[in-house]
Amino acid sequence: MTELIKKYSILLVVGKILTYILAGIILIIFPYLLTSELPNGGTSTLSRNYLISSIEYLINIAFIFFLLKDMKKENSKSKIILIMTFFSAFTGVLFFLLSIKNYRINLNKD
Repeated sequence: MTELIKKYSILLVVGKILTYILAGIILIIFPYLLTSELPNGGTSTLSRNYLISSIEYLINIAFIFFLLKDMKKENSKSKIILIMTFFSAFTGVLFFLLSIKNYRINLNKD
């Protein structure tokens, strides 16, 4: 269990840092990516948080694959946890670890 906690805590931190680094690199390479010109001659600029959120969803998909692999090892298949992971990696990992702990406690009681 501690191996899973270490693995996913490192992955969560790396994923968050990677999100901001990738967003920064993309905005350095394409500085006008989030800027559009309006018909009346003005400009409209979106926040960089749109880009950060998009990258987070892509990283969350990677977390889904990691969780799916570990769910197969633990014989725990919960599609709800995978759906939660798509929207928030932290929430999905937290519920996965709690479900594994609950499964192991119930297994020891029997």
